Amino acid sequence: MKYKELFKRKPIIGMVHLLPLPSSPLFDGDIEKIEKRALSDVKALVEGGVDAFIIENFGDIPYDNTISLEAYSIMISIVNKIKAITDLPFGINIQFNCTDHECAMAFATKASFIRVESFVENRIGTHGISYSSAPKLMRKKSLYPSEFMIFADVNVKHTYPMADIKLADAVHEAVESGADAVIVTGKATGQNPKVEEIKELKEKFKDVPILIGSGIKQSNVKEFLQYADGIIIGSSIKIDNDVNNGVDLEKVKVLMNTVKDSQYY
Repeated sequence: MKYKELFKRKPIIGMVHLLPLPSSPLFDGDIEKIEKRALSDVKALVEGGVDAFIIENFGDIPYDNTISLEAYSIMISIVNKIKAITDLPFGINIQFNCTDHECAMAFATKASFIRVESFVENRIGTHGISYSSAPKLMRKKSLYPSEFMIFADVNVKHTYPMADIKLADAVHEAVESGADAVIVTGKATGQNPKVEEIKELKEKFKDVPILIGSGIKQSNVKEFLQYADGIIIGSSIKIDNDVNNGVDLEKVKVLMNTVKDSQYY
């Protein structure tokens, strides 16, 4: 697969958190502001030295299990404007578990990957119930002449399982169902999983990339890079460490300098 070159080293993947899009409760009517923030964040991530980034409709809280045509149209427009300023690999994430829309957008924009919150698990959250998407998603993906990868969350943050499943079992199911990489998070945005959990998973699953999806910062990134195959980072590289703010270029540079000083990068 073409985009697996992303894992030639342990990639640092920055978050591009879109401001509230049309039809979401917090949308303020200013589309230009959404575009400016997104482009500014991407420029900071690129200049700071990340390996890739994810574009996500982060501001559309509370999340639904679909996305409006208006929001989708603006999001794909922003993605194309971002592509005009960088050729870094990027992913698409549409909350919550909107895999049909993610597939279509990845296909249209030549995204490198999509992030799927409920790939092999049935989860409950403020969005309602999200059912395992793997069976339908993998069949749909086979219809697209595209090489985008699937990054599958396990025990995803801000949700609760409908049935208990051990983390290692969820990873096994995700890999068996076709995930190209697995994302492990803490319980909420900004909270990291345990290093011991990642170490145990890598001992069991040596051939699939295990990514950390939350809670990584300059002070702990080296520790997690010992075992993880990549890092997704958002809150700690924002202005004032506030996830709702824009990306802070200096924080990105400090983080990446720390990563490059690590023997694990």
